[in-house]
Amino acid sequence: MLSPPAEAYTRAAGAGAEGTPRPQPRLVALGGGTGLPVLLAGLKAARGGAAEGETDRERLTAIVTVADDGGSSGRLRRAYGMLPPGDIRNCLLALSERGGTLAALFGYRFNGHGEISGHSLGNLILAALSHLESGFERAVERAGDILGATGRVLPATSRPVGLEAEFDDGSRVEGESRIAAHRRRIRRMRLTPGRSHALPQALRAVAEADCILIGPGSLYTSLIPVLLTRGLPRAIARSGARVVLVMNLMTEPGETDGYDARDHLLALRGHAPRLPVHDVIVNSTPLGEPVRQAYAAEGSHPLPVEADALSALGCQVWTADLLAAGPRVRHDPHKLARVILELAGSPMSGAGAA
Repeated sequence: MLSPPAEAYTRAAGAGAEGTPRPQPRLVALGGGTGLPVLLAGLKAARGGAAEGETDRERLTAIVTVADDGGSSGRLRRAYGMLPPGDIRNCLLALSERGGTLAALFGYRFNGHGEISGHSLGNLILAALSHLESGFERAVERAGDILGATGRVLPATSRPVGLEAEFDDGSRVEGESRIAAHRRRIRRMRLTPGRSHALPQALRAVAEADCILIGPGSLYTSLIPVLLTRGLPRAIARSGARVVLVMNLMTEPGETDGYDARDHLLALRGHAPRLPVHDVIVNSTPLGEPVRQAYAAEGSHPLPVEADALSALGCQVWTADLLAAGPRVRHDPHKLARVILELAGSPMSGAGAA
């Protein structure tokens, strides 16, 4: 069990020898969906003072999947040939220091039956900025300036990519939004086109990182797509950074039915054999029975975790209360951030080689 949160924060980001704030490590977080913004929001709130000559944005970088093809993002992608903005918008909002009306505008979603129904205003702003700024990466940077983001948000690749799933029965389906609906066990994921290289800025962020965080998030449609971008797993392996997997709380219907924590790790390594994982963070708090039953009715169950099985794969296992209050099963951003800061400030066991 990890130390209490207050002690964890003191150890990881406390005062230095002369009373000056000790800089937090450079963190890079990979993923997308709803999990990555939760992690970023917690890390933003728990951040410490920046070292001299260093900015907040250089100390926290999100590398985000761009394989989404559903909803507002998918419509904009098809209409303008742009990268899907939705996951990136959510990460920018999680890192924003300018709340109130501005953040509400970026998060606003149009209702009704008109042409813009279902669109997020933040997605439309990113679409406009991609034309004004002559490129999507620059548009994301500009949106970060507008929102006062305390970290960088980078698309995993500059090319519009799709996802193809191959199932155990040999059948295949293309399209991120269609994969879970087939409810079949996934054998292999591929990016289309296959030669989609990681963004150079993402590779540089990884090379300079002290700690690289994977998850939480949908295993096959948020985490693995980032790791399929060419050059990124090799860059992670060569960086020497500590690599931490934040394990999901629940199985995901249509993606990880019947999976346990070990299956998640093996799936990551199966798609990115060079990937080292040194540490795995897991939740120790059981769900209440009403919540468990409500999720079971939707085909989702608490993810089984066998610490010995993860240790046998070369990982150090960290357990802590990570559960957010309320009827929805979510990681608490502040609890998760405090655990990560403690972990990043502790000695590495030397395990985790792929």
